[in-house]
Amino acid sequence: MGPHTTLLFFHVLSACIWFGGYVAMCFIVLPKAKRSKDPEHFIEFERSFQKIGFPALVAQLITGPILAMRFIPNPVNWFTFQTADQDHVASKIIFLFVIMVLVFRMHSNTIPRLRAGDPKAMRSATWICGWILFLIFSNIMMGMSVHTAGFSY
Repeated sequence: MGPHTTLLFFHVLSACIWFGGYVAMCFIVLPKAKRSKDPEHFIEFERSFQKIGFPALVAQLITGPILAMRFIPNPVNWFTFQTADQDHVASKIIFLFVIMVLVFRMHSNTIPRLRAGDPKAMRSATWICGWILFLIFSNIMMGMSVHTAGFSY
């Protein structure tokens, strides 16, 4: 396996970990926590998911820019929006930034509110997880389209 294939493998693997974790969170853990009216199911899953999710995020943050430099060697040109590759790279970076903001909000605001028993916090957790899942899915589609020319002009 060459270096590009290895980087791409770890990038896709970590994207799968993130996507799978948030699919499980949105469609299994959150509904279970809502039915039982006990946010501890969600909080415990989030805590255990961090053990694999955080290293996956770090892998994304390391491999992503390296892969982007293979398409657009000068990072200054990543946000010029003049070619399809620049559009893809900029979109992925923007989506990742929003995902990180939402994850930070989840950990700094929503989970403490869930622990405190705030009844509106579960709804907030549902919306945040849904948006994170949507953005991860969008990021995966953008990444795939770079390698398959799926969204080329």
